Amino acid sequence: MNSISQENFQKISSELLEKMGFDIFSMETRDDSILVEGDIERGGKKRDYLIKCSRSEENLKEEIKELHELLGGKKYGLFLTTRLKDRKVEKTEKIEFVGGTPFYKLLKKFDMLSQIEKYGERLREEEETERSDDRKTSPDKSEIEEWGKKGKNLYQAGRYQEAIKFFEKVLERNPEDHVALNNKALCHIKENEYEKALESINEAISINSNFEDAYLNKAFILEKRGELDKAKETAKELVDLKPDKGNYHYIYAAYLRKTGELKEAWAATEKTLEVEPGHEEVKKLRSSLRKELTDEIAEEPEELEKEGLEEAGDSKREFEGLKRENEELKERLEERESKISDLQEEIEDLESELSEIQEEKKKVENKFKMEKNRLRNSLKLKQERVDKLQEKRDELKETLEEIREDETEVEESTQEDTENKEKAVEELQTLKYVGPELAERIYDSGYKSVDDLKEASKGELSEIKGMGSAITEKVIEYLQEE
Repeated sequence: MNSISQENFQKISSELLEKMGFDIFSMETRDDSILVEGDIERGGKKRDYLIKCSRSEENLKEEIKELHELLGGKKYGLFLTTRLKDRKVEKTEKIEFVGGTPFYKLLKKFDMLSQIEKYGERLREEEETERSDDRKTSPDKSEIEEWGKKGKNLYQAGRYQEAIKFFEKVLERNPEDHVALNNKALCHIKENEYEKALESINEAISINSNFEDAYLNKAFILEKRGELDKAKETAKELVDLKPDKGNYHYIYAAYLRKTGELKEAWAATEKTLEVEPGHEEVKKLRSSLRKELTDEIAEEPEELEKEGLEEAGDSKREFEGLKRENEELKERLEERESKISDLQEEIEDLESELSEIQEEKKKVENKFKMEKNRLRNSLKLKQERVDKLQEKRDELKETLEEIREDETEVEESTQEDTENKEKAVEELQTLKYVGPELAERIYDSGYKSVDDLKEASKGELSEIKGMGSAITEKVIEYLQEE
């Protein structure tokens, strides 16, 4: 069954509020919600209220399933506590939280069920007309639905590329099918094709700007691409789109923490608890944030809480009664949140593992780089040493060659001098009174031949060792005779 129109939902909400005693000053539509501002007399005093009548998920009892669907498909009417301060109104009064089952009881109490049933009869007639028109104008609708089912089944089986083909077939017939675009993006995510996934998700959001799952998937894709700031901005868009969903505030807080905006993350966790007091995961996040903020700004946690959360105490006290009255609802919600929490923890574990691997990889790369540089420097030094040794070796070789050449020349010169000396000594011994010993002394004194002696004076010859004046006279006489 289709749900009643926004206009009719507004009529039901305003009429019920008036019957409950609310004096309405103004009313406006925001997304799928109605914002009502006014006052009510309680305990003899007039109190101001800002009431948000919304349609949010809840598993309702069997007896009111039809009403549940009528009020919003898989949603129900809901009065949410909302601060007037959020609208820059300097008042902090709040209203009661009314879940789906109490909402039904209120409608019954104020005799409004028959009015809603009329809406239901009218909708059933309209649905029958729509189905008839569909059969006439959309003979291939069942085929498109079948393709969508096959795509989902293949996705569940892990056959992502095959699933993509079926979702593309759906989109060929209906390019505006934002659900098929989202499902196609999920397949691309599984295949680590984040660029294609982001393209499909953005197209889905452009078609349906209220598509919550698409925003969640977009944030995940951006995070996987390492674009945390953009992922955070997407989470903020989701918060702005559905400010009454605590889990979206929690996701936004988690991204703020990852981008290092700790104080903003703390404020977002407070908003989560304001909207959904029983959110367990945000309590764990706040515990971590408290320690990180204390380390960062050197404040005691108690001081930190006083700084930005003075009004939280009043809110918590008012919600104490709410918690006792809505235990059944909380258990159901917690079961759903627990699944989300498990998935979130799994994602965080994988991210942590990936971070550790990347850190280890970085260390190995740095170590390898350092060792490579060390070896390169060592090799360079050794090469320089080799070059110097080779240069020294070449110099020594050249010197050795020169020495060898000098030795050869000396040997040749010495041999020649010896031969000349022997000849000269023999010649000098031809003189009378000159024996071998004296001949050698004459040669050593510079007289290399008999002709040299002829040119020498008597005084010069007498200076030769071993030649007395007598021998000198005789040698001169002999030389003169010749």
